[in-house]
Amino acid sequence: MTDQEPLDLGVTELSPDEEEATRREHDLDRPEVFDRRNDVDRRARTRAALLPEERNTGSADPEAQAREVLRDSDVRTEVPESAPDTMAERRESGA
Repeated sequence: MTDQEPLDLGVTELSPDEEEATRREHDLDRPEVFDRRNDVDRRARTRAALLPEERNTGSADPEAQAREVLRDSDVRTEVPESAPDTMAERRESGA
């Protein structure tokens, strides 16, 4: 089962035209294509097995949870601009 909602890029510094082109290029408005290309369903089934430290907390739907984590990771990998707050910041020394 796949979610048909468009994938979220989060807050970006992309212009509206750049974001539209990025969404088209990476199939972010077509999650079924994105999932098939990235083998998300198979990977989610594998990842849905809870780790020992996760068993204590549990999950109502481990496969759906795994799918969302994998999608988010895949989007961040394909579109680094989708998570500007998680990118390494390079600063000049003040000396």
